[in-house]
Amino acid sequence: MKRTISPLRLFIILFTLSLCSCGTTSEVINQPAEAQPLPQEILSDSENPEEKKDKSRIELLFAGDIMAHSVNYNISTYEKIWRDVRAQITEADLAFANIEAPIDTKKPASSYPNFNMTKKYVKAAVEGGFDIFSLCNNHTNDQYLEGIQETTVTMKQIAGEIEAEGGKVWFSGLKDGEKATYSYNIVEANGWKILFLPITELLNRPDYSSYINFVRPDASNRQSFVEFVKNLRKENPCDLFVLSVHTCEPEYTRVITEKQDNFYNQLLDAGVDILWANHAHIIKNRKVIVDTNGSDKLIMYACGNVISGQRTRPDFNARIPNGERDNTGDGLFYKVFLKKTTDGKIKLEKAEPFFITTYINTANEYIIKPLNQSFVDYLYEVERTDWAKYIEKRIKINYNDTKDLIEWR
Repeated sequence: MKRTISPLRLFIILFTLSLCSCGTTSEVINQPAEAQPLPQEILSDSENPEEKKDKSRIELLFAGDIMAHSVNYNISTYEKIWRDVRAQITEADLAFANIEAPIDTKKPASSYPNFNMTKKYVKAAVEGGFDIFSLCNNHTNDQYLEGIQETTVTMKQIAGEIEAEGGKVWFSGLKDGEKATYSYNIVEANGWKILFLPITELLNRPDYSSYINFVRPDASNRQSFVEFVKNLRKENPCDLFVLSVHTCEPEYTRVITEKQDNFYNQLLDAGVDILWANHAHIIKNRKVIVDTNGSDKLIMYACGNVISGQRTRPDFNARIPNGERDNTGDGLFYKVFLKKTTDGKIKLEKAEPFFITTYINTANEYIIKPLNQSFVDYLYEVERTDWAKYIEKRIKINYNDTKDLIEWR
């Protein structure tokens, strides 16, 4: 949609070890169901990236929950939300995010507990660089059946508008009808064929769950879903199978339950390559499973919030601002670099965390900023010392409390 090649970098496997721790066809379907250097060419702006790009490699970016509380609408232009992180998003061949609300344009925008987003708010995220969206989560039916149906209508409108501009957007997680099975996407990008399936294990109310990719989190339904996943992979040969899970786990905690982890591993064994989980509104660990004889696998246990209004009052006075609401103000862009080997295996060459934070500027606007030292330096320059000291602490918290784990098989 908007991809360019960044300057040459050699990529090697770099994972932090811890003991504790496409261009471009798609269809939405509702039916039963060792490190090597990158090429050393640097493309100039005048060259055709589709002709020159190494099609044995792909870069993916995974984010967390895009939310919209009342305060998030208080901004001069939605483009400003994404302005300082758009370059990070658009570097990837494909960028994934979760839309945590219905998008019913026939109703006014609304916040917690019954969310409803505006079309312009969502389209700004698309124009900010995101390509693939999960639409199923615990708030999907906040506006009942009409909200579910209008969300599909709105996303189709956005996809059509982006396609008219020469881009592509994919989305799934909602069903065409009550008896339809899980919706999913088949995406082609840079010579890769990617199967994307999102589900939610949690709904805030039971209404119209049959219109949503909903899997009840009990042993029987989970086992049935594992079998569905196994068959879906067989029926849709692909380079990569990405599964999004909006989890049935407690919010605001970094704890990873054994039950949930066991379920994830069953799904990997059934054919999933990348398991991308969310719901906790807090960043959790990531785990790379390196298979010396086969394809590598990846689990992201939660990427936190991309944007929200949950942290309205940062705790500037805390020695360690690690409270529930402080944690909701940060998120993770997880940048994943993959390679297809000559024998058809998928190897993860590099996985790189890029932390972000929701910053409240002097106009009381909620915007996304990189959670890094450059942002801290800027805050000191503009004499927002309280924010500068707070962000310095938040950087340490996210690097100390979340890990990139590696498991060898």
